[in-house]
Amino acid sequence: MAQILTKNNTATYTAESAISTFPIQQKELKPEKKIIYKEIHDEDELLEMFALRSLVYQYVNFFKDTDENSLDETHLDIDCYDLYSTFIGAFEIIKNSKRLIGTMRIISGDQKSPSAPFVESVYETLPDDESKQTLERPALFPHLETFNVPFYYYSSFFKTDEKLDPDNPFDEKPYEISRLAVLPEYWKSKFRVVHGLHEMLVLSSWKAQPKRSIFIIATHPNTKQKYERIGFHVIPGTEEKLYKGINQPAILMRVNMEEYLKIPNPYIKICSSAYPHFLEKGYYTREEIHKTVK
Repeated sequence: MAQILTKNNTATYTAESAISTFPIQQKELKPEKKIIYKEIHDEDELLEMFALRSLVYQYVNFFKDTDENSLDETHLDIDCYDLYSTFIGAFEIIKNSKRLIGTMRIISGDQKSPSAPFVESVYETLPDDESKQTLERPALFPHLETFNVPFYYYSSFFKTDEKLDPDNPFDEKPYEISRLAVLPEYWKSKFRVVHGLHEMLVLSSWKAQPKRSIFIIATHPNTKQKYERIGFHVIPGTEEKLYKGINQPAILMRVNMEEYLKIPNPYIKICSSAYPHFLEKGYYTREEIHKTVK
């Protein structure tokens, strides 16, 4: 996998011929770059995702003290919650090359991922010091290992009637958003990769049966206002905690996305325009959709 950080190379050209005989050089055009967003199912892409998560989290010292010159590119970030996750990716496309530059996962409390068998097979190949943890979940969601959350937020998991209400096709069960990771070179990019991943979250959730609507996220307190702008609020009764397994403080936030999308906001126009393309192609390109949305 490519290094996280890249440096621009410059070339110096010299000419010994007289200026009158110097050939006219055509300006070389940079190849067109685009970013596509899609769900990740392909095994090679899953491996790339596990590596990217590890690299980014090493870079920001979530896992261990590292610097950009000592990143372990062979390390894969896999845990038990990947067995229950839908994976979303942002891919950089330049000519015929494709590179994963950002990812996040949507964790279900009770539905295993179609990719679970592959995740298990990869986990079994990890070095002994990395595979000591069991793949049995200690809780429904990772945030429950850190936060004490009132039981009624999860009561839908214990209902006996599993029939889908035709008048309300949305799942009442919560899902957790986690493992958001974007290559640092794209943190301040014009492509706004994190925004694209959040839009892809909506598209993937509309496609799911039943549709997903309730999302919980454990996030750094510095990002609180960013998530409030897209409908999240801090869960009452929870407070800032040091998140288990990551050396960072966190707060716990929740949103009913379907309720949020009923009010005027940028996401409903963008996602509604992107959804037909996503269903047809299996991906969407944020820049192309934004050109059509006023």
